[in-house]
Amino acid sequence: MSGSDGRLSLLHSVESSRESSRLAWYCVQTLATKETLAAHHLRRQDFEVFLPRLLKGRRHARRYDTVLTPLFPGYLFVRMDPQRQRWRAINGTFGVARLILAGDAPLAVPRGVVESLLEACDRVGVLRAERHDLLKLNDEVRILVGPFAERIARVARLDARGRVELLLELLGGSVLLTLPRSAVLKSA
Repeated sequence: MSGSDGRLSLLHSVESSRESSRLAWYCVQTLATKETLAAHHLRRQDFEVFLPRLLKGRRHARRYDTVLTPLFPGYLFVRMDPQRQRWRAINGTFGVARLILAGDAPLAVPRGVVESLLEACDRVGVLRAERHDLLKLNDEVRILVGPFAERIARVARLDARGRVELLLELLGGSVLLTLPRSAVLKSA
């Protein structure tokens, strides 16, 4: 390889790192319950999309099941360089209400926010509760699945096998309940 080829390669490497440093995450508001549709169509336009989701228990017709729901209903994140990409096309995408702006320019999400969410999610964007927060005794948690979904309980005991013993206030008394760690989420 000649000296000029080496310099050309170095310049290309420097330019690539500059481009990646201009990339940032932006928030997109979607139409009601159209997060997945919006994400699909944004990906088809070559935008990098992150739609964080969580497993949530649902009661319907005397049945309990677990469904994937958006962590932030009505919102998703897009990673882009607004100086190089056609960001105005986002507003015309199926399922999208609007890109969040500051004046006439897209408003970037502060660095570290989306990156922290990405670390707390698995490869398909589902929040891993055990990495999202660390529980301790007496913490308030929200039950995500089963007949007690959406109820608040207190942590009574944690075991090494990933199970949580909870105290649930029910009918004027406390009931002891044992669930997998992934079935609860620490309350804010």
